[in-house]
Amino acid sequence: MQRSRDVESLLTELHGFKGGVADTSTLIYLERLGLLDLAARCFSLWIIPQVTVEYGATPKGTIPLVSVPSGLADEVLCRVAQILRQPVLSEDRHILRDARACNLPYYNTLMIILALCVHGNLAIGSYGEIRRELLTFARYGPQVVSVGDAVFRALQQSLGSGPQESRVSSPLATPAPEPLHR
Repeated sequence: MQRSRDVESLLTELHGFKGGVADTSTLIYLERLGLLDLAARCFSLWIIPQVTVEYGATPKGTIPLVSVPSGLADEVLCRVAQILRQPVLSEDRHILRDARACNLPYYNTLMIILALCVHGNLAIGSYGEIRRELLTFARYGPQVVSVGDAVFRALQQSLGSGPQESRVSSPLATPAPEPLHR
């Protein structure tokens, strides 16, 4: 998730999100949230052999890649994403920094959750609880959470929920938005 992207352009990107080359960290986060199967059904999650080894299996519904450059997963992920012209999906700051240096789009689990909402694969009302659970183990800084919250508010507005119904404000100190029952 690039800092320079504004909220509206991020929301537009999420409308076009189709998946990417996934790092082990993102697979683990999605699994802990119970969303890995859903994400793999909705998006193309490309998996390099190095990630399969780190993760311990090829998750159901993902796309295993067989012929990739040798090296550690962290070294190979961005090269493969470049070759496939796919975004990088990771929680690892070093990998995301490499993706930015290679001019590759990149997304973390928070953005993947929002993409599931944008595409109608996850009820927007469930976002608050999932966000809360994610923040119990994700090591996101306040700025990352703040961007996610802003994208969520923009999504609510685009769906006609309006900003007054958003319960997201301060990045880490306040609870996430409550489910909408309208």
